[in-house]
Amino acid sequence: MKITVMVENFATKPNIKAEYGLSLTISNGEKQILMDTGQSGEVLLNNSSILGVDLGKTTDIVLSHGHFDHAGGLNLALMMAGRTRLWAHKDFTIPHSRYKNNSLTFIGCHYNPLSADFNQITGRTEISENIWGIEIPEKDRDPIWMTQPPHLVIPENNELVLDPFTDDISLVIKTEKGLSVLLGCAHAGVVNILEKVSSVFDTRDFYSVMGGMHLSDQSDDYIQNVTSELVKRFNVQKWRPCHCSGFKPAAILAQKAEDVLWAGAGTVINI
Repeated sequence: MKITVMVENFATKPNIKAEYGLSLTISNGEKQILMDTGQSGEVLLNNSSILGVDLGKTTDIVLSHGHFDHAGGLNLALMMAGRTRLWAHKDFTIPHSRYKNNSLTFIGCHYNPLSADFNQITGRTEISENIWGIEIPEKDRDPIWMTQPPHLVIPENNELVLDPFTDDISLVIKTEKGLSVLLGCAHAGVVNILEKVSSVFDTRDFYSVMGGMHLSDQSDDYIQNVTSELVKRFNVQKWRPCHCSGFKPAAILAQKAEDVLWAGAGTVINI
């Protein structure tokens, strides 16, 4: 099984483009799953050509949540793939918004429900053989391991409330090397996500954990606590943070874990 980082904040190779966002492909030769689509679609299209990934062979598209930097390229991805299956939490179209300087900006997902065969991810949902989408319900979210930026909100009953990120999901892949977890932004909390996966799959051993951990711009104490808990609670052979993880938190994690590398656009990992 091969995972290719299609879109990320930083590029690893010449001609690869970068943008603030995330997109990955999971391929086993028969299935090609696209997890998230980046922000613009243009970067996804460029990088797919450079990396030799035929978006027309996409069998499934999975959205980790409905933020623009993960779902902005959805319409282009659907156009390239043709009629395909779209997987997401039922709340992925809620009006994710940013409120700053007395200005409200929509930062969610533009989606035509007639453009794909929608499949809801709830609990543990099988997407393909040995690939599952994992929901982290509110009851399983310890707020100690979550961040809720005050500027990320949703309109509700003529008021603005903190975005609950109910649509946050992750992917779990099982291969002969073990379990691998793919994170979108880990709005549910990376510790909470891995705890849920550990409970569902009855293991604390993982081959790899890749994706956004939402540790960027957090306090030093919070970063130290989260990274220490990750290393203490889980046995992960390969950490591949990226996107909203932040370089500083990744460096701190690298001081505590053995195999930590930033997964920029163009990164390929065989799991």
